[in-house]
Amino acid sequence: MKNFVLYSSLEVPHKISKEEFEKYTKSQFPFKQNIGGKICYYATCPECENPIQIRGLYTSERKYGAHTGKNIIGFNPFNYENYIYCPRAVKGKHVKKEERKKVSSKKDIAVYNTLRDNFDLAVSYAKKHLGYFISDDEAKKCLETYYESQGWLYPHSTVNNIPFMLFYLQPAINPYGLLIRKGSELEKAILEVKDLKLESISGKSKKYYNSLTRSGSHYISLTMMLWHHQFKEEESGLLNESINIEISKDISKKKEVHDWQTLVEQRIPIPELGFIKFINAKTVYRDKALQDFAHKLMPPI
Repeated sequence: MKNFVLYSSLEVPHKISKEEFEKYTKSQFPFKQNIGGKICYYATCPECENPIQIRGLYTSERKYGAHTGKNIIGFNPFNYENYIYCPRAVKGKHVKKEERKKVSSKKDIAVYNTLRDNFDLAVSYAKKHLGYFISDDEAKKCLETYYESQGWLYPHSTVNNIPFMLFYLQPAINPYGLLIRKGSELEKAILEVKDLKLESISGKSKKYYNSLTRSGSHYISLTMMLWHHQFKEEESGLLNESINIEISKDISKKKEVHDWQTLVEQRIPIPELGFIKFINAKTVYRDKALQDFAHKLMPPI
């Protein structure tokens, strides 16, 4: 990996370089340690909060962080479960969206409390990147579902992917009338499908959105879901993480049986460390009504 934090995934990550390392760690313990007569450099993974060793810091042009796989004095205890589900783990594995961890870790609690304190920002960030409008009422229903299903214990949840996991962990919806953001990748994908069209709307939102509907006169049953959470760290340390938006129509001729045919399959990239930087910015607008709703629904843990 090419970024590090000192102790928590709530921190703004720093680039792995000798300048950044020295600036933020002061080259003091526990970040610099003598292990068996050898000087080693340590920090914390921005995703899973496990200790990492900084390699090549002063000896190579290729500087990177690697999970230690064990406890390092002065850092969070190594958590194997968090490690195997970490998007940056070399041997990381993918699980179904219904799976949940049995035991909460410090990282999971950070995800929970970050969403609780920044629900309004998570919704704002999701609307920008998913490509469709999410009303406050819809967002509240999604948070209720997330809370009831203990979404923060989805093994691949991180502080950075909170806005995406909040809606990824929801059941499929009927997308008729969904407001699609103009100029978005989702809009471009929809416009290529002959069964679908986008209609103009009235009101303040018409400048930014069009409404999704069918293109023909005959009714078709539609469904939309977010799925296929993928992640892989490249050799350069760049994390490629994404989910997909899928819109399908029912081509079954029997009412009691569904046969879904995919119309739209749009990949939605999850910006690396983007949400962490967003919630740490001082210029973002806060929605107190959404903040209060989250605080009332989710007790602090």
